[in-house]
Amino acid sequence: MGFDKGKRTSLRVGIKKLTSIIKIGTQYEVVEGDHKTIIKDIKVMDMSTGGLCIHSNEPIEIDVSFDLEIFKTENLGANIIRCISIRSDFNEDPLYNKSYYEIGIRFEKPNTDYLKNLFKLAIEKKL
Repeated sequence: MGFDKGKRTSLRVGIKKLTSIIKIGTQYEVVEGDHKTIIKDIKVMDMSTGGLCIHSNEPIEIDVSFDLEIFKTENLGANIIRCISIRSDFNEDPLYNKSYYEIGIRFEKPNTDYLKNLFKLAIEKKL
């Protein structure tokens, strides 16, 4: 249920990393959470009511939980969405001399009315 690549958009969000336990190989590691929320513009590459695919200059480890605060936009109020990173792939584009991480994010509670409305705004390019 992704949207057309021609309708990519940016979204202004606050990100607060939560303390997580992640598995690396056969070992488990604690990833400490942040005390402060970081304000960022994220470049949304693909979106559904179940998650996002974004481009970022910084990686996010897989299985790290975080709160994604979506600020008020159009007729949609602000909301905090609990998320988990499911993919973080490094990509290089030598033609344009740039590199980025493509990060897959899953919403902990997908398909809520809020996410359906956010998805609708993304499709209509109103974000």
